[in-house]
Amino acid sequence: MKKELDELLKQALTPADEPDFWLNQRILNQAKETNRMNMKKARRIPAAAIAAAVVLGAGSVSAYAAWKYMAPEKMAENVKDYALMKAFQGEDAVTVDERQSYGGYDVTLLGIVSGKNITQYRRESNGQVVEDQTYVAVAIENSDGTPMPKTSDDAYADLSFCVSPLIKGYDPNRYNVVTMRGGYSEFEEDGILYRLVECDNVEIFADHGLYLCVSDGMFYNQEAYQYDEATGEITRNDGYEGLNALFSLPIDVSKADPQAAAEYLTSLEDDEQEDDADDSKELSPEDAKAEEWMQNLTPENIEEYAQRVESTVQILTPDEDGYVDYKYDLGDDGSGSGSLCVDDYFPDGKAGMSKFFGFSHSEGMEGMTVTTFTLQDDGKVLFAVYVPKETQSE
Repeated sequence: MKKELDELLKQALTPADEPDFWLNQRILNQAKETNRMNMKKARRIPAAAIAAAVVLGAGSVSAYAAWKYMAPEKMAENVKDYALMKAFQGEDAVTVDERQSYGGYDVTLLGIVSGKNITQYRRESNGQVVEDQTYVAVAIENSDGTPMPKTSDDAYADLSFCVSPLIKGYDPNRYNVVTMRGGYSEFEEDGILYRLVECDNVEIFADHGLYLCVSDGMFYNQEAYQYDEATGEITRNDGYEGLNALFSLPIDVSKADPQAAAEYLTSLEDDEQEDDADDSKELSPEDAKAEEWMQNLTPENIEEYAQRVESTVQILTPDEDGYVDYKYDLGDDGSGSGSLCVDDYFPDGKAGMSKFFGFSHSEGMEGMTVTTFTLQDDGKVLFAVYVPKETQSE
């Protein structure tokens, strides 16, 4: 019923003639929101972690969007970033209000703003304060009208979206929100998930063409999009059955700065080299021992060297896309959660324990935990955590 009401209101509020763009800007920037969020969550993407569409034009849905969605400045206020709130109210902010629907989700690009010192929260990269940033505001909701989970709900942990600016002419596998030092804050209100995405200022690439991808999964999904190396174009993979929205970011070409763009790309390459250098640093004897222990661990010998923590054993049922989600809690010894594609871990489809293990530790063997996945005959996956026998508490 709510979904039908939304569509009726959209039709009633959509004007037959498209109004002036800046009039839309002023109307939206003055829209008042009275709802308060229930809870917010902020996440930083680790630097080391490396469908027919319903597309409604900016002018044609502005009145509808102003009624239904929270304005970007209100989103910033809800995460208590008052400098960003003022930036979204400023003349440099662009309201978009374009919606696309794929993979069971409606995604609305609400607005974008870029500039120096537009946030009150200090952000650092390589020990230096990052002052020049881009913020993008999006809303994500279920296409069937069911509410998105609140950030305090257990089901929230099962949600995973990647929202990332992309640059025409540059391989999105290398240049995305992760490498562009990104992060995000998000919260749920009235069944809609709102996300504010931040990254380094992408206006300097305005002469190339800029996109915003919104897909399922935490990181850029190369299966969801296609990159043409000859033309530099990035397009949706029409054969992908999940969420893979792709918007064009309406950034004024006059904002481009080719020299700054070249310097920025060089800095990203330097960061990549530094990461590679860090990865190649000699391990301490204790860490080297832990790495060697893991390298020698196999499904055939794991019972000899490690003991299963029975409290972590779970039977996981793959979803329609072939993914399973897991979560475990070892109390003072740590906890974890994640998601994996069954086909990736069991490419031959044979029952048995996967040779791909996940593991974590602090120093040496201290705090070592190994996550295992075993495919059963019925297609379900048995998940379990193992710990080295010598560190297993009595």
